[in-house]
Amino acid sequence: MKLSELLNESPCDENIQKLLYDGLDYDGSSADLVMVLGSRKACDYRMPEAVRLYKVGKAPQMLLSGGQVQKTSLGEMAEWDSMKRVALSMGIPESDILIERWSKNTAENFMYSDELLMGYLPEGITIILVTTAYHMRRALCMAHKFMPKYDFIPCPVQKGSATKENWYKTEKGRLTVLDEWRKLSYYIRVGIFEDIEI
Repeated sequence: MKLSELLNESPCDENIQKLLYDGLDYDGSSADLVMVLGSRKACDYRMPEAVRLYKVGKAPQMLLSGGQVQKTSLGEMAEWDSMKRVALSMGIPESDILIERWSKNTAENFMYSDELLMGYLPEGITIILVTTAYHMRRALCMAHKFMPKYDFIPCPVQKGSATKENWYKTEKGRLTVLDEWRKLSYYIRVGIFEDIEI
């Protein structure tokens, strides 16, 4: 089924589950790089998973992407700064950390990261993508649009109020996934990314 076909149906629980969560579990593969997308809570939710992947040898480097200034648990600072502080505090060598510090949204995460990696890492490398579970489908669509030279392995973080297992249990979880449904519908409608098979 095409992404647009699913989005044309009603956002019932079954369709939300298929759109945002099905087929996106991490498969355990190794890669050349772990890429972490920034957010207000990325230093709390996403970075521990990225550090775990690095420490068990799934990738030798990490790319921290996000320039938006946020009120994080470490204080008000740019997303990349909060993520880097966590990485260093958890024992990641600074030499293995790449920083993308300009992006303000998901599309820019990939646009600026593509520029950063150009000439630094060869085309065709594999990247483990770390973001929250409900955000992964949109993130992968953006990755394929703006970084088509690389292969991406999803590694969704199942924490917070909109995980694969709990999104339907609270009003906050439902509002989060419905907002994500609307964003995907908009991006497909205006042609920001391709109408993929899911």
